[in-house]
Amino acid sequence: MAKPAGFDRDIGYLMPFLDRVATTADTLPDTAAREELKRLMAEEKVRWARIQQLLGGAAGRSTSTPAAAGSSAPSQAPELARARGDEINREQPRRAGLTVGSLKRQS
Repeated sequence: MAKPAGFDRDIGYLMPFLDRVATTADTLPDTAAREELKRLMAEEKVRWARIQQLLGGAAGRSTSTPAAAGSSAPSQAPELARARGDEINREQPRRAGLTVGSLKRQS
């Protein structure tokens, strides 16, 4: 199947927009809101990069069932990060742009 036309240009506009939103997060006075917005934008960029791969002809990943999730077979690629906090974030934190900082508050 041929790649649908027009998506490269649209995604070309979308990714810089997501970057600008993430950059603007630094200006938020609420620390929790700032960190949540940065996390959401990192996850969104991962999702849209995968969407672009799929539109470009990449093979899809089958959805796993609970039985398949517990199998010992190694997966070919990590699942994408979830938007909801109550679901498991299976994306590698560094790839998603997330890092672990100090738990101590800097004075």
